[in-house]
Amino acid sequence: MSNEISTWNGYPVHGNIKELDRIIESEGIITLDKDDIVNLLSAEGESHVTSGVDANLGEAFNEAVNALPCKVDKVEELLIDFRFGNRQPKMSELSSITDTLSETNPDINIMWGITSDESLGDSYKVVLVASEKS
Repeated sequence: MSNEISTWNGYPVHGNIKELDRIIESEGIITLDKDDIVNLLSAEGESHVTSGVDANLGEAFNEAVNALPCKVDKVEELLIDFRFGNRQPKMSELSSITDTLSETNPDINIMWGITSDESLGDSYKVVLVASEKS
């Protein structure tokens, strides 16, 4: 994970801010937009962007979570962009991930989207945008 701080639309963000632009530019099954990102980044605390790629959706998610500099119970707001190549994720897989997050941190506010990215082939990519509690 990059500790480098960049500025995106006036907000300081740790990580690859290009992922934020990709989220906005993507049309998906469930689309996240600029307002979703701005609402998260405007929350108090530090903001982080991480990602994970794997042939297994759960492993891609774990890779992204493990790249966060804080534990999930310290995250107040979380935006999850699930991207898929040739295999669309099942709703049960997505629900399992969000349910686990809510059990770990009952106060977490989760927003999520699902987009197709043919460049992923048989893999999944999970991008997290997290606002750490201050």
